[in-house]
Amino acid sequence: MRKMRFVYLLFASAIVLGACSKTDTPPGGSPIAVTLTPTAVTANGGDSVGIACTITDQNNLKDVVISESLNGGSSAQLASYSLSGKSYQFTYYYHVPTGITGSIVITFTVDDANNTQTATSTITIGAGASDFNSYSAVLLGSYSDPNAGSFYASSNNDVYTVSTANTNQGLIDMVFYFGATNQYTLAAPSDASFGTNSNQISSLGIQNWTTRNATSFRSTTLSDFSSITKAADIATAYNAGGTVDTKANMLAQGSIIAFQTAAGKYGLCKIVDESNGNTSGQGEMHIMVDVQK
Repeated sequence: MRKMRFVYLLFASAIVLGACSKTDTPPGGSPIAVTLTPTAVTANGGDSVGIACTITDQNNLKDVVISESLNGGSSAQLASYSLSGKSYQFTYYYHVPTGITGSIVITFTVDDANNTQTATSTITIGAGASDFNSYSAVLLGSYSDPNAGSFYASSNNDVYTVSTANTNQGLIDMVFYFGATNQYTLAAPSDASFGTNSNQISSLGIQNWTTRNATSFRSTTLSDFSSITKAADIATAYNAGGTVDTKANMLAQGSIIAFQTAAGKYGLCKIVDESNGNTSGQGEMHIMVDVQK
């Protein structure tokens, strides 16, 4: 009987030791801790807000998903990153959209193999107005492409076709085309790309316009818009850019070029994606723009 009791005590001890070694979910909640700085901030449309995130975990981390909710609306995913190890620190830059009021909640959702933890940062839209416009991506088509217009106006983020551009000449800042030499290109209406010579594009009719705006372009080393919080930042990027030209060619997906309109407004244009370019004048490109008001 004494031997049986000894075996029972050993078995009970093993159960207790096994329970103590489990670290997936300790008493009191998730083993994941997520700290955001700031947790609340006031900003204006067009501002960039840096949110510092510190993550620690008793287990190995798996991933973090970042999402936004505008004025209590449904959540929309902004980004996701794979994680490793038991701790991680990074800063996420959120570009506050223009034209909205109220508040924006940015949620960080962190997972390991068995647990989830969330933290939020709330951005309250201030009363001050941004001094530049931030436009979402629009689609441009080359001169023979049937799917989109070639003409872009940064003052209103509108794209015009051949038939509508002719009556809006004064608004057009840049024209998109794909060429055998220049590849994916944005050019000012005043650029020598347009005309009736054998090496020029005549089908857009720009050579017949009475107003051909002389937009100037410069390359930049920027990779995103996160550092742009005011119009002066756009002007700085332009003035620090490469050689001034009336066209920007050999454009690559993800690159950002600076421009100045004929009206003197500074802007930045990011190449979101590009596709189907060929020497028959087809091809498409999505761009997004920040431009001084």
